[in-house]
Amino acid sequence: MEHQDELFRLIKSLSKSEKKFFSQYVNLYEKGSSPLYLQVFNFLNDEADYSEERLFKKFRDKTFQKNYPVTKHYLKNLIIKTLRHGDLTVRDDRDLTVYVLDIKRMMAKGLMPMAKRMIEKLKQEAADDEKLLDMIQLIAMQRGLISMGYYRQEPEITLDILDEEEDLLLDKVKQLRQIMNCSIKLYALMHHEGGTLPAEAILQIEELGKKSFLQNYDKLLTAKAKHTFLQFWTLYHCALGDYKKYYAYACQKLEFVEREKIPNTVSNWLIVGHNHYLAASLLARNFSEFETRLAYIEGMQLKSTFHDADRFQTVSMFSLLYYIYHYNDVQIRKYIAYSEQGLVNFAPFMHKSFSYTLRTTIAYAYLRINELDACLKEVNELLALTSAETRRDYVGHVKIINLMLRYKMREHAYLSYLIKNTYRFFVSYLYTTPVHQFVIAYLKDAMKTKGRQQLQELNVRYLTMLKDLRYNPGEGDMALVMMIEDFMTMDTSFDFIKKSA
Repeated sequence: MEHQDELFRLIKSLSKSEKKFFSQYVNLYEKGSSPLYLQVFNFLNDEADYSEERLFKKFRDKTFQKNYPVTKHYLKNLIIKTLRHGDLTVRDDRDLTVYVLDIKRMMAKGLMPMAKRMIEKLKQEAADDEKLLDMIQLIAMQRGLISMGYYRQEPEITLDILDEEEDLLLDKVKQLRQIMNCSIKLYALMHHEGGTLPAEAILQIEELGKKSFLQNYDKLLTAKAKHTFLQFWTLYHCALGDYKKYYAYACQKLEFVEREKIPNTVSNWLIVGHNHYLAASLLARNFSEFETRLAYIEGMQLKSTFHDADRFQTVSMFSLLYYIYHYNDVQIRKYIAYSEQGLVNFAPFMHKSFSYTLRTTIAYAYLRINELDACLKEVNELLALTSAETRRDYVGHVKIINLMLRYKMREHAYLSYLIKNTYRFFVSYLYTTPVHQFVIAYLKDAMKTKGRQQLQELNVRYLTMLKDLRYNPGEGDMALVMMIEDFMTMDTSFDFIKKSA
């Protein structure tokens, strides 16, 4: 889907309500006729994938084919236009800037009483949604109305009161920005050089945690600031490898989102909260509410397709990792099917890096339930997809799966080449993460062992080291840790190493 036509992807991204609004909009202005661009829209909407050849078989007119680029451009812009109009009528998360402009138009026409009522209504909505900058604009408009005498009968609205209100808003904005800036810096440090945490980055992370404005939760003035505060400390302990504290803050953040009245504009907080909770549960091996939380987020009904794609990413990845860890073949098969369908449905809304990570985990899941043909198909496709533009850590994950797969398929002669190839790949990997360094060291030592007992002793030692390993707990590293842990506990690991060395 990544290389599909832009217009086709745009049409496929529309929700049912957005498609309905588009059709109603066209019918209103075309007076019930069926213009050519609407026919093209309906045809592409019914297609499973994009094919210009099939399109031209449907519309055989040579003039249409010659003018198709113009028709496509017009249709694409018309869809975007109707999305803009549709947002004003169907979105829960309204863009108040549009309504601020409406108020300015009313004031320019001299309709001050109407503008005054609109300001007061919109100001309350902005306060409920913590749209602080919109509130500052509305206060400026109220000042203008005061100068024209429109608040003479309302002593609760004066210039001094508005000044105090604006000062408090500016304090809220400053407070939120400080915490947000630290969260952004923390996130950047966590993903330094593809996920490594060198000593310098760790020191910088620890320095961020010493900021004075990150020490007192009770002084925070807005729900957004409180949530960002909890987000920072959740990621902070995650980055430093303290998974017990990571789990504790993830629970606190999720409890905050469920307990507090949150702005309508941030409906994805629940998804992000569950994402961190499920990740922390896996890392801390605390599964007391894992399945309950997973079922809850899987059943959520979201109007935003972008948020629904975020929900899918959380459910698909962590359900597979959880049930792989617990050897539940029935649930693994269920979530393989769920993940594969979601990769098709949400393709326009997901970064391709997540698609690679999820497909790698699907391949590993097939391996775990001994569906070797399906695993082989996934591995071959992933190896073919990876190229110079692909992050090389994904290639490393696929190579590890391929090693275990080929052993299960008893391709012992091929394994000799594969294990050396995999080892050389990891050694030459310029920005090797802590997990990759661990894999390199293990493979190197494993190939030197003599006898099953030596390898078993090595496995015990490395499994102990793995428990203390600090790594970036993104989905990719979590999956690789599970893979190598699974491999080291294989009863046949000695035969695997010896036949492939």
